[in-house]
Amino acid sequence: MSKIITFFRNDLLFTISFFLALIASLFGRFDSRFIDFQVVLTLFGLMLTINGLEKAGLLNFIGQRLLSTSHSLRALIRTIVLLSFFSSMFLTNDVAILTLLPLYLMITKALKERKSILLGAVYLIVAANLGSSLFPFGNPQNLFLFTFYDLPLITFLQTTGLAALLSLLLLLGSIQLLPASPLTIDKTTQSFEKKYAVLYLGLMALMIAGIFHVIPFIFATMIVAVVIFLVQKDLFRTVDYRLLLTFVCFFVIVGNISEQEKLIAMIQPFFKKEQQAFLGSIALSQVISNVPAAILIAPFTSFKKAVLLGVNVGGLGTLIASLANLIGFKLIKQALPQEQKLFQQKFYLVNFFYLFVIGSILYFYLGI
Repeated sequence: MSKIITFFRNDLLFTISFFLALIASLFGRFDSRFIDFQVVLTLFGLMLTINGLEKAGLLNFIGQRLLSTSHSLRALIRTIVLLSFFSSMFLTNDVAILTLLPLYLMITKALKERKSILLGAVYLIVAANLGSSLFPFGNPQNLFLFTFYDLPLITFLQTTGLAALLSLLLLLGSIQLLPASPLTIDKTTQSFEKKYAVLYLGLMALMIAGIFHVIPFIFATMIVAVVIFLVQKDLFRTVDYRLLLTFVCFFVIVGNISEQEKLIAMIQPFFKKEQQAFLGSIALSQVISNVPAAILIAPFTSFKKAVLLGVNVGGLGTLIASLANLIGFKLIKQALPQEQKLFQQKFYLVNFFYLFVIGSILYFYLGI
């Protein structure tokens, strides 16, 4: 019994979505057609390949090589933030944070300028959230919206490109305000398993081909699952099955909501205009996180660009606004328990400032 309690306590988002889905099914119905299996299976395949790249040591190797060239604190933070921003485009925001934040905290643990170092950690997390917004496979909400609205890739990139560019410029400007204190980093002889790295890069390319409908997504996922089962089946234990189940639960909730005409009539007025849909997406993300916000909002509005921008920018703000934020905070609590309060202060200051600046520009852009 205690194991069951622990299981539900460790992931409140999953627990809440599970019980809401259960209630929705009891008062409505459960129908497998509610579930977008393309999103769920594609996420599953991406998790396997990305975790394989991490296990092969390729991500850590690249990080160490780039960081070894930093000669000042500002240069170190700029390098790790840019690495987080660009790697998250392909490896998802969660993986970028899980790979780079522990590395950054380990390197900077003995340094005295704690405020700047904690700011660097915040910028790293923000960069992962914002960088992952560019491509459809960068984060779960993008993958869902890309498939739900059946967006052409060019339209998708035109929409997210402006947000990504604004984010990059704001990050670079913020980092330039940090001190350029001299820094010496011990060089390490990190290596990676080339055979496995090439294999998982190939499998990841296969999953991306499935996302863009070059090959059937089910075919891509099956090949990835079979190959990994034969080569390194222990990777199946690294998949975040609770996140996948959270998606399933929200699909069930939304499916039942979409059949309630009175409820739809109450929701739709809040998303009748493009700028309303944008602000609504941001606001809901602050409370329930941007992934479930995307799933809940998409069926009730045709303003696809506004929702896409809203849930990505909505990852800024509160700790719960993005699952990646919670992952970053968890790593900070484990590595620097005495500095977690100072980290939270910096986190909220930076996040709400970025949310206001980027959100305001995109709000007026959507109104043009």
